[in-house]
Amino acid sequence: MSFNHQTKPDPGSRNLLFFILILLAIEFLDEVVDGLCGAALPLIRHDLQLNYVQIGMLFSIPDIISSFIEPILGILGDVGHRGKLILGGGIAFALALLLVSFSHNFPVLLVAFILFYPASGAFVNLSQATLMDIQPRRHEQNMALWVVAGSVGNLVGPLAVGAVIGVHQGWRSLFLGLATLTVLLLGVVWRFRFQEIETRVPDNQSLFP
Repeated sequence: MSFNHQTKPDPGSRNLLFFILILLAIEFLDEVVDGLCGAALPLIRHDLQLNYVQIGMLFSIPDIISSFIEPILGILGDVGHRGKLILGGGIAFALALLLVSFSHNFPVLLVAFILFYPASGAFVNLSQATLMDIQPRRHEQNMALWVVAGSVGNLVGPLAVGAVIGVHQGWRSLFLGLATLTVLLLGVVWRFRFQEIETRVPDNQSLFP
């Protein structure tokens, strides 16, 4: 008689793990962009010949506009449109990064940032809300994973800038690469039927068995 019986993995646990990894990848990508923008700003300023007034406008105007848009997105996300908003935000997120990579003057760069701010709100903030909602009694554990993913991403951004400088490449290639990664991540999100995973799973179901 054999005692080497192996229990088959629970498909629900695998789906939950994969879903949470998708959400964490979204946060990781967003923080990579944030770290990248801060580290690459001197390069962008030099290439586009920006003055300090334009740099101030680059961060203040998008933030003001986004402050009016994001509450609306949050309300729509709470009334049953979260999956579509996350997908739409991801598409706008990728377009904004693509626009940054091809910007050759201040107006185009400003438009890219104006698009990026609310896109990040829909893509990232609603993903975080979804992570909190799927396991209401595991907020602390899942939030810790979220913070770790973001911290690693924020560290990777400046390192990526240093790497491209070391190989004599420009900052545009980084934003283009991140736009490509966003599109690939959106493909995974789409295949996972994101909009159908907005139901709660058992609170005692752990991410790692």
